[in-house]
Amino acid sequence: MTSYLDLKNNKIINILIILLIFILFLTLIHGYQCKYIIALVCRENDYLNNFLLENGPIENIQSIFLFFSILILISLISKIKFNKFLKIFVILKILALTYYFGEEISWGQHFFNWGTPQIFTEVNNQNETNLHNISNLLDQLPRSLVILWCGFIPIIFYYSKKKLYFNKNINLIILPKAKLLVISFIFLFFFLPDFIIDKANLHPGHYVGGKDVKEAVYYDIISFNFLTRLSELHELIFCFYFLIYSIAFSDELKKIR
Repeated sequence: MTSYLDLKNNKIINILIILLIFILFLTLIHGYQCKYIIALVCRENDYLNNFLLENGPIENIQSIFLFFSILILISLISKIKFNKFLKIFVILKILALTYYFGEEISWGQHFFNWGTPQIFTEVNNQNETNLHNISNLLDQLPRSLVILWCGFIPIIFYYSKKKLYFNKNINLIILPKAKLLVISFIFLFFFLPDFIIDKANLHPGHYVGGKDVKEAVYYDIISFNFLTRLSELHELIFCFYFLIYSIAFSDELKKIR
């Protein structure tokens, strides 16, 4: 019989998915308006201009969801006494999300506005107290791992389960609830068009011979590159995934004790 807590957690997950879809819809409307319709108004309005930029609403939402994801996982450590494998995984997950959270807020600099230490000013291309702006390796490698974890692995694993057997620990770690697939498909919907156009070099460019390329608009719309920073939209989806994952993991953990 489904417990009250199970129903409550499922309801929270459903609400979070709906919230994500609403925010994504709002972000697309905002991005399209600011790119093609009221560009001047957006540039002159700090709130509209910063919507997808550093310390803007979207980035702050990411930080909030990462913070709660970490708290949920920390609360599980003392409860996982029966399985050292899962306990080690949760600890590693907490460390990974703490690193992600710390980098997102430049380890507190975004909130407390301290001066960037000299050791970072010399190597950080945004003059911030973080590591991911120091080199492409520290930026793109973690990002690629997150793309795999949130986008591709859950879907591959879900369909592999139909033909292969995985023990309960692996099932719990990779896909605690099938509802996470909704977030994975949403991410791929926003990620793959830009990835394919970029890797296949399909975009004609915005200017050729000093003239605007009309077809560029269509490629920008298809790949969602009319948004100020498409990467921030991807990161928003990641953070929703991690929060929903933490709730689902906590919920399913109780069933395998």
